[in-house]
Amino acid sequence: MKDPYLPQILGLLAAGVTSTALAVSGYLHQPETVRLLGTQLAYQAAYRKIPLSLIGTGLCVSAWLLTQTRRDYRRQYEEWERQTRLQQGQLQAIAHHAALEGYQQVAQLQAAERLYPQMAPYLSEVQDADYQEVTAPSQPQANPPVGEPTTGTQSAMPVTPTSEPTADPTAYLQNFLEYPGLLFGGMGAGKSWTARYLVMEKVRAGHQVILLDPHAANHEWKGIRHIGAGMDYPAIAEFLQWYLDEIERRYQEFNRSGLTEEDWQDSLRQQQRITSVVSEEMTNWADRLPGDIGSKFFKSAMSDSRKVLMPPLFVAHDRTLTALGDAKGIARLRDAALLELELIPTIHPTTRKPVSSGQGKLKLPGHAEWLPVTLPQIERKITDFTHWSSLPSQPLAPPTSPQQQAPPFDFRAQVNNWLQDCWQADAPEPAPTSKPSPMEAMPAGQLKSLALYLRKKGSITVRDVRQNWGRNQGLNSEQVQALLLELIALHLIETFSPLNSKAAWVRWSET
Repeated sequence: MKDPYLPQILGLLAAGVTSTALAVSGYLHQPETVRLLGTQLAYQAAYRKIPLSLIGTGLCVSAWLLTQTRRDYRRQYEEWERQTRLQQGQLQAIAHHAALEGYQQVAQLQAAERLYPQMAPYLSEVQDADYQEVTAPSQPQANPPVGEPTTGTQSAMPVTPTSEPTADPTAYLQNFLEYPGLLFGGMGAGKSWTARYLVMEKVRAGHQVILLDPHAANHEWKGIRHIGAGMDYPAIAEFLQWYLDEIERRYQEFNRSGLTEEDWQDSLRQQQRITSVVSEEMTNWADRLPGDIGSKFFKSAMSDSRKVLMPPLFVAHDRTLTALGDAKGIARLRDAALLELELIPTIHPTTRKPVSSGQGKLKLPGHAEWLPVTLPQIERKITDFTHWSSLPSQPLAPPTSPQQQAPPFDFRAQVNNWLQDCWQADAPEPAPTSKPSPMEAMPAGQLKSLALYLRKKGSITVRDVRQNWGRNQGLNSEQVQALLLELIALHLIETFSPLNSKAAWVRWSET
């Protein structure tokens, strides 16, 4: 772009340089004389140098200021031009995407019209068998991507009969059934819908699925054991501790079984003891758990869960370690142990909102390459999983060993015992009922939660109780102190201070 102010800048600069040159030239150094009271005096013409020097300096400064102004204007113009080109490029990409979708719809319609004569005999056989006639709609619709519900009826496109069945493009999702997996993507990419699809596949395979999500409602996951509803972070922490202990128990049971790894896993499958833990939106609640239980859970789930068939499924916004329970220092373990699936969003051409594109990238454990994959086509959000549950939910407890199993039922001994009871003179006295402890008689609430926490710790400082349990419950120091006083009045805890410490300790004292 030609600068229209360039002649003005050059003119000001030339005038300033000329005035300054005249001020310092030898012409102005000629002496002048004047008579004063009969005396002739000689002096230099300095009064001629000062005005010209000031004028030259002012002209040069004006030229410099005008140059800076034009430079700033030039930068603003270049930034505006860059933003305009970027916006035009986005509009062209959206138009190209819309044109491509329109072309695909036209191509599907042309293929249907071309193949309809070949399918006519098969359609006639269907009509003779009193089946509903399949007709192509006037406006066929494209298959919806993952994460978007469909409206209207979907067209049943005729397909040329072939001898070989077509390959399922989503067969790779079967790897998520018994392998630690990570599902991540940006907002609107379809993480929630895809996670529910994987949960459905796990339920169909006979897994015991446990969902960890403090922000979801129970009616959104019918048929699934949901832990943490209503922001119940202590319940999640308690389950994670059970998960770590259950992994250790299964390894001990595997060591005592004398079976090979394959036979041991087959026995777990036959007993339907595959426990799948789904950590929904782990980024939002991993840092709110007490202590480092979230980091321990993530490390153990990646390294120890596969052989004992307790696979986890993490759902997060990113694959960074900060977003996965803040488990720092195990980036190599994540790359080597996790099966990762990234969902790629796109921009809706009308609403300009991010939506699922139906495409993703898969990273196999131990491989650095990301493979392009196709996501499953989901028409609606899955909220009821009871349709795929073949067996009722079983309690999460380790199976009893053969020595601990109940003896077989002896009907004859049962009859003899019953007859002996009938011939007794006096009725047997009822077994004395044990009086419930004060903690068991408490109603569910913050007081009982604090009592359970202190019983588990045994002894802990009051400062740690305020910082750990009180902060998770959203209580201040005064409220925690009031609850501690109530527990002291119930003779459940006692406070003591060691001689070598000034900190106030709390010790569980229930007998």
